Amino acid sequence: MHSKIVTLILAISLLSGSVSAQQNVHVEPSPWAFSWGAGMGTMIPAGSLGNNFKTGFAVDTELNIYYNKMFFMINGGFSSNTLLRNIPVEMVNDESTWPKGSNALHAFIGGNIGINILEADNISFYPFTGIGYGFIEPNLKTANSDPVLSALKINSLVWNAGFGVDYNFPDKDYDPAGINRILKVGLRYQFQKPDYEGDVAGFGGSTHWFTLRFVIGSSMPGRVI
Repeated sequence: MHSKIVTLILAISLLSGSVSAQQNVHVEPSPWAFSWGAGMGTMIPAGSLGNNFKTGFAVDTELNIYYNKMFFMINGGFSSNTLLRNIPVEMVNDESTWPKGSNALHAFIGGNIGINILEADNISFYPFTGIGYGFIEPNLKTANSDPVLSALKINSLVWNAGFGVDYNFPDKDYDPAGINRILKVGLRYQFQKPDYEGDVAGFGGSTHWFTLRFVIGSSMPGRVI
């Protein structure tokens, strides 16, 4: 009888200790997350570039890695812009004319760092800045029509800065210990400063990119402490 009472006391003690331990469990959400986004909108050339090219339709995409409010973004995009005038093209052994009314492809790829400086009522605001590579070349139809134009590519380092505003759709099944989805829509502006004029006179200036975006992704599992 005495051994049964001791066994019962031990079982009750172990059970109460287990319940207490469970009550004291704390889950720390992971600071890491990632997302993929895509956008479409317009690219507006300014300065000398604006004298050579019309505003064009633009698309872009990016991959983001987040650590708390900071993020690293690899992004790229392109825009199709119509020429406003004939542009003389001189290669090593030949010359031609890039004709007015034809289309040009403006494209870029780069890396940026940014921070979410405002997160309230599912709205986030984030500035970012970085550096990349950009180029301008005739579209495929124009390039195929002239061997000189087919070899033309004007490229440069690109300085990039911008900001965005996103609406974050809450995850109704949010679990700090699990993997949670990221779903956003938003608007983004990017200012880019290339140095195309180093290769072609009259190609100074900058570009302004405005895009409407859709973003999906997920956070990493939290840590039990």
